Amino acid sequence: MQTGMIRTIAVAIDCSPHSRASLDAAAEMAERLQAELLGIFVEDINLLRIAELPFAEEIRVYSASTGKLDEEQLERLLRQQAREARELLQRTAEARTLRHTFRVLRGMVPEQLISAATEADLLVLGRSGRAPSCRKGLGSTARTALHEGDTAILLMRPGFTAAEWPLLVLYDGSEGSKRALRTALEVAGPDSALHLIVVDHDPETAGRYQREAETLIGPSGITTEYHHIPVSAGKELARYIRMIDSGLLVLGDRTNLPDGILAELVDVIDYPVLVVR
Repeated sequence: MQTGMIRTIAVAIDCSPHSRASLDAAAEMAERLQAELLGIFVEDINLLRIAELPFAEEIRVYSASTGKLDEEQLERLLRQQAREARELLQRTAEARTLRHTFRVLRGMVPEQLISAATEADLLVLGRSGRAPSCRKGLGSTARTALHEGDTAILLMRPGFTAAEWPLLVLYDGSEGSKRALRTALEVAGPDSALHLIVVDHDPETAGRYQREAETLIGPSGITTEYHHIPVSAGKELARYIRMIDSGLLVLGDRTNLPDGILAELVDVIDYPVLVVR
């Protein structure tokens, strides 16, 4: 019986490596929480608009040659990608006996994902999409969903699995950080370890925050390690998090931290990040 906050998990699927990592994480989390999976494939309207232009050409990566970008060919390609995404979701869900649905949408990718995710409790997508640059910063879709969406969002990248996640939560006594801690406790596995960073310049206040957190954690059985650091900048927080070597960073989107510090941290950190609304 479902008793937690996460009952439906939406996941963006485009068959890229980041997308596959997102689906694997979403499926494992759905199995643990007895949640339903909602797979979403978005046909990018921008590609179709470009194909309509008379001068539009495609560049063939392996031959370095060019050719006319054919609209009908692009439509067929999108349908093929949607079938592959549906089949990938079906194989992944059936392997874990998960309830699942699949939806094909058309439009601007970030806007369609944000709209579809309003029906879910969590949106999972890759930090980057199909772009070959593989930069560590956020891709445009992830950035838009993070800053403009209202649904909790998990940003994934290849190389991490939910089964191996130690959890790390930033805690500053705010309601946002309390929600982040509650969510971390919900998604934690039976053998998860929790690192809780108590963020405040004042040691006395930090001690009070730690006692609050201990009350919220209660008799959960999760091994918890506390850290106290003053806040200065997102990049310094990122360095500290790398020293801890956490798996999943859980953040509240409304905290007492200085403006912009969480956005900076999410952009520079190379771990999976769960932002709780």
